Amino acid sequence: MDNMDMNQQPVPETPQAKKEGSTGSTIAIIVIILILIAGGYYYYTTGINPASVPSTGDPATTDAVAALNEQGTSDNLGDIETDLNATDLSGLDDASAGFESELQPQ
Repeated sequence: MDNMDMNQQPVPETPQAKKEGSTGSTIAIIVIILILIAGGYYYYTTGINPASVPSTGDPATTDAVAALNEQGTSDNLGDIETDLNATDLSGLDDASAGFESELQPQ
């Protein structure tokens, strides 16, 4: 006999790990994917109904938004000051008073 053969230990067989619970996780993943597909289909078929989107309809609000959209994009100090002076902030106090009255306990 060869010396190498005598000194070698037999390699013990490692038992294969049982795959317990793999079917449960697979089923859970399939169910989640099906729910996502159903949700996507529902969203795709219904979409956003423009009638359900609330519109302000308040002309003062519409004018204020239009004025804000007309502001310049320059970062020159004079242009920023001009935009600030053109901004109407008079209704800000009224809105904040409304918020404070809603927060007060009754």
